[in-house]
Amino acid sequence: MPERQLSNKILEKLPTMVAFIDEKRRYRYINKAYCQFLNLKKADILGRFVSDVLDDELYARMKLRHDKVFESGKVSSFSEAVTFRDGRKCFLDIRYIPELDESKKMVGLYAVMEDVTEYYASVDLMRTIHDIIHKRGRRIDPVSIDELLKFGVEYLDVDIGTASSIIDGVYTIEWIQTAKLEFDAGTQLPLDTTYCSVVLKENELVHTNEADKDERFKNHKSFLTYGLQSYIGTPLVINDVVWGVLGFARKTARREAFSELEIEMVRMMGTAVETVIAEQAVRHDLIRQRDDMALIAYTDSLTGLKNRSAGMQMLEQGLASHYKDSCCVVAVIDFDHFKSINDTYGHDIGDRVLIAGANAMNDSLRGSDTVIRVGGEEFMIILPHTDKENASTVLERVREAVETTVVTLESGDVINPTVSIGATASETNDDVSSIYRRADQALYKAKHAGRNCIVWSDNAAS
Repeated sequence: MPERQLSNKILEKLPTMVAFIDEKRRYRYINKAYCQFLNLKKADILGRFVSDVLDDELYARMKLRHDKVFESGKVSSFSEAVTFRDGRKCFLDIRYIPELDESKKMVGLYAVMEDVTEYYASVDLMRTIHDIIHKRGRRIDPVSIDELLKFGVEYLDVDIGTASSIIDGVYTIEWIQTAKLEFDAGTQLPLDTTYCSVVLKENELVHTNEADKDERFKNHKSFLTYGLQSYIGTPLVINDVVWGVLGFARKTARREAFSELEIEMVRMMGTAVETVIAEQAVRHDLIRQRDDMALIAYTDSLTGLKNRSAGMQMLEQGLASHYKDSCCVVAVIDFDHFKSINDTYGHDIGDRVLIAGANAMNDSLRGSDTVIRVGGEEFMIILPHTDKENASTVLERVREAVETTVVTLESGDVINPTVSIGATASETNDDVSSIYRRADQALYKAKHAGRNCIVWSDNAAS
């Protein structure tokens, strides 16, 4: 039959698996690709029943499909997870094409099959990796890296998985999953004793299943130190700079070398880890910027003290902690004759005086006290959880510290600033406005009392 022989020659060249099955479910023809897929010779298959090759459960399902094609005489296409008697599993796209004789009687069918195992496996891998990274919602969590490593260790059948940073030549294990090797997150190792150093040298994904025979590893300090036979690792690159390495290793050789799918999986996981690390870096930068902005927003640019906005918030908090035997004391402070200093020496010298006086006040306070620049030459001190007697001692120390401050000018002139202080203690119903107003009224009295002194408010009169 020249036509059939020609068809078979064509089929032999196809990468697609093709088999012809007669009405008794026996193999009558198989092409080269089918033999290679089953890892059998034609003589081992031809004439045998399909049930001899497939397991019982699968054959029962396939027989129903065979029967349907034999009954209808129509083409049937489907996908099927296939388990062979040797235990091997795969996923096939299958198409059954009926074969008719001259009398239009069906005498068999062609089974045309594509092995799509790796395709479906890669889809499952991508879905798993995506789910691990994103299962906490939109927020990417560093815990995801631990879960990725755990998945990788199990999937690759290895002993250890690590995501390690390499910064200024220092190798640090940042994340780790292992049940058989004794390493912890935070462990630092000499870089030249790690398998990661080989990855850095190659600057690409590296894998081996027999390190003792691999020229890159067999005489390398990493293998001589740890003796790991199987290894696969890929660089982690953040903003075009190598941040570290994602690596998986096993003490003994795996049964099979790393497959193309496993290699691609490690690449995908490396990209996922890079995404998490980069997102964390962005988040840390945003937090730092937010903190820097908050610091700027609440800091006086001249003296470095807290400014009015911060001071009023702190005063509100201090009033909230008013107790029967412990109150909040507020002092409003003003530099004496400051306008004349500015007029005589200029605003630059005036700024120097304010800075020197602010430092003197700040150095005189207790750890719990705070000095704030309200504006211009006016300052405020908050003394929480205290009483009038202790507060008086602190404020007198402040007054004396400013009085003894010396600002020497290039001309040889010397300025000794002084301050007037108005103070008041909090009452149960005080708010920020009421307590600050009393302290300010006391400051007014201190100015009229000769300056360079402390005057306490008469709470009953206010």
